[in-house]
Amino acid sequence: MTIAVATPAIIGVGTVVVLQAVVACLTVTGLFGLSVLTLFGQVGLTSTAWFPTNGPTVTAVVPVYRDAAVLHRSVESLLDSQYENLRILVVAEPDDEPSIERARQYADQHERVSLLVNTRNPGSKAGAINYAAEETDTAYLAVFDADERVDSEFVSAAVGNLDDCDVVQGRTVPEPDGLVETMAYYESVVLGDLSQRLLMLATDFTMAASRTVVMRREAFESVGGYDPAKLTEDYDFAFECYEADLDVVEDISHTSTIEGAHTLMDWWGQRKRWMTGYAQVLHSLVLDCRTPRTYRSVLSPLICAGSVLGNLFMLSLVSKAVVLVLNGVTSWLVLPVLTLFASALAMRIYDARAGRLDTIGTGWLLTPILLPLYSLVGIKAVVEYVFTWDGGWYTVSKGV
Repeated sequence: MTIAVATPAIIGVGTVVVLQAVVACLTVTGLFGLSVLTLFGQVGLTSTAWFPTNGPTVTAVVPVYRDAAVLHRSVESLLDSQYENLRILVVAEPDDEPSIERARQYADQHERVSLLVNTRNPGSKAGAINYAAEETDTAYLAVFDADERVDSEFVSAAVGNLDDCDVVQGRTVPEPDGLVETMAYYESVVLGDLSQRLLMLATDFTMAASRTVVMRREAFESVGGYDPAKLTEDYDFAFECYEADLDVVEDISHTSTIEGAHTLMDWWGQRKRWMTGYAQVLHSLVLDCRTPRTYRSVLSPLICAGSVLGNLFMLSLVSKAVVLVLNGVTSWLVLPVLTLFASALAMRIYDARAGRLDTIGTGWLLTPILLPLYSLVGIKAVVEYVFTWDGGWYTVSKGV
């Protein structure tokens, strides 16, 4: 496919005909180039001069299920937090005795740690968080995954920001300590930190997840908490906050690290669960859009559709690359490939200099293959959601 572009008469060139694949290369180059500049611009504008070390009590909820082997990561890093008035509440499932026992050991050793067994809403992370909110009354609620190593300044920074907003969402990256884990890290950088950066600026949509997040209790209650029926309760919660016009602020500077998937099967299964959940949220948003409350009710399904259907665009890049090769103009591929390399490498250097990662390595060379691979997972998940999904979901092994 070719595109005819009419140039201004003053240039004297007339009409220029280019391959549509060339336009796609320029689009990807511009998207990621502008995104990385925007991201580092936001980092540069973030003030780190002063954050409170004390103030209103923050309850840090840590939902666990089969997480006994990794619970030390979140609990011990939260105990090292610079914010003093922090209480840690581990919420375990009734049938998960190893996690209950591990949490009880921490509760016996540290007065700031408590254990809550989720007997009211068992079976989901959303239910565990909602139960914890019902059983506590602190002004601020925070949620962290069991396998997180939380930045010691994050809670302090979040409390300082909550003077002017409703929710503070932190950044998390997988620890790239193996081949699959390195794939997960660069996927998080390219498809998490960068790919939706410009969309966030244009729509004011900021992710409010169910990990590395601190929020006002009234904000949490105003949207009814997390929905246990949703496979990706965090993505659904983000749109609930968006449509409720809550002010969500992203904290990029204080990044937590989490365990990445350790096997290709876990990587594939985890992403398939995420994308199935995104399709479920899109389905729900489209149904709700029939009776919009605000203009954001109309924008929400469009934003979500970008995450779900964007996989088709990313996978189409493979065929466009083939077209360029067959037409002998492979030089156009250099632009997007180098942009992806530079973007991923810049983020890796940023994380390494901040002390979150030990080395820089060469894993950034994997970034061009991540886009089509992730797209395959996404397309398969959407098709299965429409035709065969039975409500099941995939559990990733941790602490191995």
